[in-house]
Amino acid sequence: MSRFDNAAALPLLAGVSQYEVDFVIPRLGVDVPLGIDPFLLFKSRIPEFQQLHRILIDVFQAGVSAIKAGRIADASHLFQFPEVSEIGLGYTRGGKRGSGVGSFLTELILETLRNSTPLLDRGVRHIEELQLVSVGIGPDRVSDISASLIKGFLIEYTQKQCAIWSIPLTEAVPIPHIFDPSQLEWSDGYFDLPVSPHDGSPIILVPRRIVRALPWINYDDFVKLEFAAYLRAKAVKGRSGSGKIGVPKKDIIAVSRKELERVDKYIRVKEESAVEAQPTSLATEPDGITAEATQLKNRLQNIPIGASDATTYQQTVLEILNFLFNPELIDGELEVRTIDGTERRDIVFTNDSDQTFWTYVRGEHSALYLMFETKNTQDIGPAALNQTATYLGDRLGRLGLIVTRIPPGESSQRKAFSIYNDSSPRKIILFLSDDDLLTMLSVKSGGKNAMRHIQDLYRSFRTSVQ
Repeated sequence: MSRFDNAAALPLLAGVSQYEVDFVIPRLGVDVPLGIDPFLLFKSRIPEFQQLHRILIDVFQAGVSAIKAGRIADASHLFQFPEVSEIGLGYTRGGKRGSGVGSFLTELILETLRNSTPLLDRGVRHIEELQLVSVGIGPDRVSDISASLIKGFLIEYTQKQCAIWSIPLTEAVPIPHIFDPSQLEWSDGYFDLPVSPHDGSPIILVPRRIVRALPWINYDDFVKLEFAAYLRAKAVKGRSGSGKIGVPKKDIIAVSRKELERVDKYIRVKEESAVEAQPTSLATEPDGITAEATQLKNRLQNIPIGASDATTYQQTVLEILNFLFNPELIDGELEVRTIDGTERRDIVFTNDSDQTFWTYVRGEHSALYLMFETKNTQDIGPAALNQTATYLGDRLGRLGLIVTRIPPGESSQRKAFSIYNDSSPRKIILFLSDDDLLTMLSVKSGGKNAMRHIQDLYRSFRTSVQ
């Protein structure tokens, strides 16, 4: 029986921790104090995420063009961004937000653009810039805008995650205000989605990889990094005893609208330091990490070896890999098939990491995706390695991992070396046994990076192969 068969436990995902899944787990009746950060889409290597960011910018560019042409009604129609309460993210205390600020936000955006001629002339490059030129637009509104425009993607993502985790869906749930980027139009629709037993409201899941407590580009940071120096240069006085600049936001906004080069300078700094822009960690206290690692160890060790428990082993490995590596390796998907159905890869992750080793692997082995083949068997024969080698190539990259119960014998390692030597470009197959998984779980619970263990296995392979 699935751990999600009890629909009443759905929003809390009873029996599964936040560490094990790719998405932000919703809470019953309250928002998680995070928001979608468009900069994490902008800096991503994932083509789909990059396309989502282009949609955000294209909409605002279309709105800017409409304003400049005097078509205010067209711009107003584009800039309709009600709060997307279905995602369960936000900064409201004591409950979930409503949807009553859509028209107010539209007017804020129109007023901001119409009253900043330099911004109209230059166009919008990051929607987070609106925080720097508008008194009323803050991180929550940036998240609302983003969620509205990528809601279609988030619905598809939710359906995929529900299939992975056996989360029950309700048929034909009405969802309003979905953007069609091909038509630059809004529409309503019906979708199979999970619903909250708390109030029957729809639930739309959001990838952990694209959320932050504050956007990478934000007003407070702008004042600290760029505007503070500007104010000192202008000899503007008004510091508080705490050392903070005691200048109302409206006064700073009045200058930044006219002198957009101040915003441009700040944005350049943030783009140049993009590697530091990371999703907010959803880890709680260290004891929670240790308890989660212990629970995963126990589950792994209690799975019998054999074909009848192959699916359980595969699912458990997925949860362990999520725990160890998300948000560096993201969007882990079970049993990924090719379009013609002739090949099936057990688990595939997307490598969107900025960490040195994962970045090296992505470049050296074209590994935007990483495949993990799970084998709930005593040993690995040549056929399993040949199959894995067949999967590796231009589409999936040239580094794959076989996860198995027992450390591979010498013959399996020699076969992996042979595949490396006989392939051009080179293909590398690494082995992860239960012992490796247990070691990495201990490393993680100790507050260290489990990626180092994979790096050591990789280095050992490269220095041992003839």
